[in-house]
Amino acid sequence: MPKIDLERSEIPSGTLVRLNHGETSIVVIRTNGKVNAFLNRCPHAHWPLSEGALTGQVLECLGHGWRFDLGTGECLTVPSCALKRLAVTVTKHRLHIEWD
Repeated sequence: MPKIDLERSEIPSGTLVRLNHGETSIVVIRTNGKVNAFLNRCPHAHWPLSEGALTGQVLECLGHGWRFDLGTGECLTVPSCALKRLAVTVTKHRLHIEWD
């Protein structure tokens, strides 16, 4: 199972941070004290979500404007679609991100 470990301070609050691990690109977002991580591609046209816009708890894809709820990963534009959520564990000041 691939994993990334980093300092929580490396993810500034309210920004979209792109991380790469081999062939896998991830977008990490820290808002309201919570950290979310997803595969860095929109399920619609695979546009990089790290190039999108963040408004509160909503991530908007720059490609076609699809909007996603950060708390659930669900698409607010097309409810049958969702982002691939990655497991994030916070221990003290470190983040551990894992995926299949």
